[in-house]
Amino acid sequence: MKAVRAMLVLLMLAGCSQPAPQGAANTAAAPELRAVEPLKAQYKPVISSFDAKGTTLDVFVDAEAMSEMDDPVEARMEADALKRWRDAWTSNNAGKHATLRVRFRNYFGEDVFSESAKV
Repeated sequence: MKAVRAMLVLLMLAGCSQPAPQGAANTAAAPELRAVEPLKAQYKPVISSFDAKGTTLDVFVDAEAMSEMDDPVEARMEADALKRWRDAWTSNNAGKHATLRVRFRNYFGEDVFSESAKV
């Protein structure tokens, strides 16, 4: 019985602990994510969120809503995402060169569209 109480106390203490601070990678990507955030408002029914890791920007989309877009609008959205990502990454990483990648991914994490650009 004492072991159960001790375990409950530990669980309660763990539940009350502060969340871990965001890592340096998230802090470094914050300006880049702010730069692409307007895409979510512009393509509201399609784009749901973003995730930046290094030189890759994942754009999470509703694949069904994306498939219902007109082809020129979809192409403009994809090109705009890559341009914003390239511009934001370049300004945040002045003087660095890389191959940047934008991936549009569905709910299951499958790639719907992927494009890259060298900077």
